[in-house]
Amino acid sequence: MVEPRAPAILAAFLLGLMLPATMAAAGDGVVGTATLDLQDRATGRKVTSELWFRAAPDAKVEWFSPRAPLRAIPIARDAVPTVAPSKRPLVVISHGNWGTRFSQGWLALELVRSGYVVLSTTHPGTAGDDQNVAARYRLWDRSRDVTFALDEVLKHRQWAALIDETRIGFAGHSFGGWTGVSLAGGRYDPVRQRAFCADLRGKDFYCDNTLKDDVAGVPAGDAGGSFKDGRFKAFYIMGSGPGQGFTGDSLKSIAVPFVVDTAQFDESLEPVANSTNLARQITGAREVVRPIGHFAYVPECRWLVGPVLTKVVGLPICHDPDGVDRARVHKQVASDVIAFFDKTFVKAD
Repeated sequence: MVEPRAPAILAAFLLGLMLPATMAAAGDGVVGTATLDLQDRATGRKVTSELWFRAAPDAKVEWFSPRAPLRAIPIARDAVPTVAPSKRPLVVISHGNWGTRFSQGWLALELVRSGYVVLSTTHPGTAGDDQNVAARYRLWDRSRDVTFALDEVLKHRQWAALIDETRIGFAGHSFGGWTGVSLAGGRYDPVRQRAFCADLRGKDFYCDNTLKDDVAGVPAGDAGGSFKDGRFKAFYIMGSGPGQGFTGDSLKSIAVPFVVDTAQFDESLEPVANSTNLARQITGAREVVRPIGHFAYVPECRWLVGPVLTKVVGLPICHDPDGVDRARVHKQVASDVIAFFDKTFVKAD
């Protein structure tokens, strides 16, 4: 995702605004969420996460948006889950750079409505209100975030009771897609990735901005290790990267169902060098190419307000190529994601 050079105070003020929580009608089958304040003592990272599930019928639904430019979604926050006849498959979602645990809320909603539980994580240092050079370089810390959050949820009696631990999948966008490749077994060399960016002509937003980061003092001796988490049985990644730092042998070693959703007009992560490159090297991966840009995978924007606010801070998340209907894209992608996991997990509930 693009890394704007806007004043931090202005960005925090505009993008950190919260929309009023407008109450919506409650009803059966509403989507509930619970915020999990998770602190990883081993890494010192605060991995605040959101669990999404079918809420009890009396849950109070509100229209919620984490950022002023973005359209709200109907969820019952701090809700009580329904009692299901059986445990449900889980999909863990990882956001992209400058994102939040709600960035793929549109996808989480549809997954829950289709019988899944969803866990979405926050990644310190690459989140909308928390940015730093070290985190943008040390992407493998994101893999640790996901494994830690999953550990914590499965240790929690109430939440573990909802989840079938034999059916856990992963979905991610942008840096979140990178995180999925890492968790599937991809081994990453940040020096190799940086060298690729230096040589790339017509640099995408990622390469153009990452080369401006001073990473000389960032420790990276642990970069090449394996962060594979065998609990994940299937992966669906969207507009993903950076992809050139992964070793070819490690990508070929990935042997689980894998879909790479490629944005043909991706302005942040050049699609051929990143998404398509990953799809070609991951064993058995299937690529889906859509005529969209990088930001079609993030929430819809509020009419007029969204484009104005995001333009001020230099974050073009409300921009789509001509002819792209983001709501329609979300519907299509969600349908494809659900069909993929349904087929992989042979859902019976």
